[in-house]
Amino acid sequence: MERATSWAELVRMRVEGDVVGLCRAARSADRDIAESAVRLLGGSTGSPEAVEALLACLRRNDETHPGLRWCAAESLGRLRERRAVPALVRLLAEGRDSRVQPVESVCEALAAIGGPEAVGGLLHVLDLVAGDHHRYTAVPVLDALARLRPREAVTPLLASLWHYLPDHAGHLVRTLGAIGDPRAGSALLVLVHSPTSDTHLRRAALRALYALRARAWPPGRRYPSAEEVLRETQRAPDPDTGRLATALLSRTGGGREFLWGVLRAAAHAPHDAACPPHAVAAVCDRVADAPGLFGVDVPGRSAYAALLRHHLREAAAPTVRRAAARALAACAGPGVGEALLVALGDARISDTVADLLAGLRKPPLREALALLADPDRPSAQRSGAARTLGAARYAAAVPSLLAALADDTSPTAVRTSVVDALGALRLQAGSAPLAALARDEGQPGTVRARAVRALGLIGAPDTLPVVLACARSPHEAIRGRAATALGGFPVPAAARALGEVVAHDPEPDIARAAARALGRIGAAALPVLVRLADDVREVAADQLVAALAVRSEAEATRALGRLAAVPPTREAARAALCERGAPDCVEPLAALLDADLHPHTQETVVRALLRIGTDEAHERLLDHCLRATHVQQWHIEVLDVMARARIRPRAWPTPEPAAGRREARGENGPRAVGAGA
Repeated sequence: MERATSWAELVRMRVEGDVVGLCRAARSADRDIAESAVRLLGGSTGSPEAVEALLACLRRNDETHPGLRWCAAESLGRLRERRAVPALVRLLAEGRDSRVQPVESVCEALAAIGGPEAVGGLLHVLDLVAGDHHRYTAVPVLDALARLRPREAVTPLLASLWHYLPDHAGHLVRTLGAIGDPRAGSALLVLVHSPTSDTHLRRAALRALYALRARAWPPGRRYPSAEEVLRETQRAPDPDTGRLATALLSRTGGGREFLWGVLRAAAHAPHDAACPPHAVAAVCDRVADAPGLFGVDVPGRSAYAALLRHHLREAAAPTVRRAAARALAACAGPGVGEALLVALGDARISDTVADLLAGLRKPPLREALALLADPDRPSAQRSGAARTLGAARYAAAVPSLLAALADDTSPTAVRTSVVDALGALRLQAGSAPLAALARDEGQPGTVRARAVRALGLIGAPDTLPVVLACARSPHEAIRGRAATALGGFPVPAAARALGEVVAHDPEPDIARAAARALGRIGAAALPVLVRLADDVREVAADQLVAALAVRSEAEATRALGRLAAVPPTREAARAALCERGAPDCVEPLAALLDADLHPHTQETVVRALLRIGTDEAHERLLDHCLRATHVQQWHIEVLDVMARARIRPRAWPTPEPAAGRREARGENGPRAVGAGA
């Protein structure tokens, strides 16, 4: 057999399993043919002939074929050939000073092969680059070690750590965290404690400590101990750092007692620099995340719950009050409901408290009803009570909610919350009063707009004319709420009205809301969506694509195909077609392969066709590979699938002479193929 002279011949060899032919092509004097053949050998079954040919290419150091060794490294990694490790390490060491050479592919190959020899080689290269100024190779080497997670690498990594301080240690610390070995604990604590560590390094060290096994906590360090280091870090200015330190302190009894001490100190001296608000909030959040760990609901620990109630009432910062409310709700002990009902009057946290009340195992709903009905209560407390009743889906609250709604003397904020609660309950009993409210132009605009929204949540058919009328309102807020509400009526009349809003409303936000609502209507919206796809407004382009994407009909697929060809919707429509994965997507996806796509988008389309996996999809992919002008990794994967499935074209194309091929090389190595394909 003669050596290949075109990419089409290489494709035929790979699909037909001609390993011997590919090995011969790997020795070609044509640089592009040789490198492409080497990459295709990496997808073979790992026959002895293929492995020997790749090892020979890896050892070859020919200046006329500078990229051949890197291609061979990538292929041997895919084959997981252990005999290649020494040569891979040498290649990595030789290319460590270059930012152009694809050292990432060699590191990935070593990570794929694995084993003590690969780990030792990676550590050797890491030691070589420790003294380099830029250390470009260190990042992919550390990524490979993090993927392998070798325990034997912990000690060498700790020794290398000091060479990478202070500017380049973060990545090495993250690698130690991925390995999760307790022996790294003491060094990580030093980084947390050191004043030379910046916020990013300190945070990375804390995350690595958190990744250590809980049973190995705390690290065996005498002075300063882990708790001493973390106590200082817990009140660090960076909130994320404080939260990580809080989580680590909560692992031990002494640490939990210190955290309670933070709450006690803040209660007695709220302005003390030793207990800043974000540190207090971090403690409350941790109690909310793990109430059983802190034992706040255990008899005899009532003082802890009392401390949380104090911060809920007295803390100056809303973040602390909000966190204390979450912690109390997680405890669910005696008196929690009463404390949260009082906190409903705090306008800054009322909504959060209402949702927490509704989520309690036994929410105090009768008490919330009493608060709503009491006109002497603060407006925020009554509003919070209404929100609680709606969030808890308490159907018995409808009469009280309607009474509050009918009371024109109630504050607007209370009536607005009542309207929202009726919408959350989604009961037909509330639809008629809400419709009357939405029609009444004498009512405040906020109340009317919320009433329209609630009608959409309930979806009573007899209220549709009211919502349709509101969709034509001159008031922007009401029109916008009506556009959203129409999505709750899955009928053609609502779909047509929404189509008019999308096409003609002067406010972009309202047009987008209408397009989103069309996506919720269902089959009734499909004709409108297809019509809008032919003349789409740019302001609603992405929402229109999303609405079509949830429809499974062939008409929706064809509309997405049209949208994939026009600039306003091009990217979103292509992504939607790739996500669908239906056989009727093959035609529009294959059409995209012929367009001038960004390589990332092209890869997404190719992988979508691979997932579809029909004969037609395979034929289109094979045709695409035959016409390729740059070899990418996904071309190799496609040909691997074709070879396993024994997919053949109807007729192999006739190759052009070698002189007819055009050359093209990628930035980081061989990417060119013969144009004879």
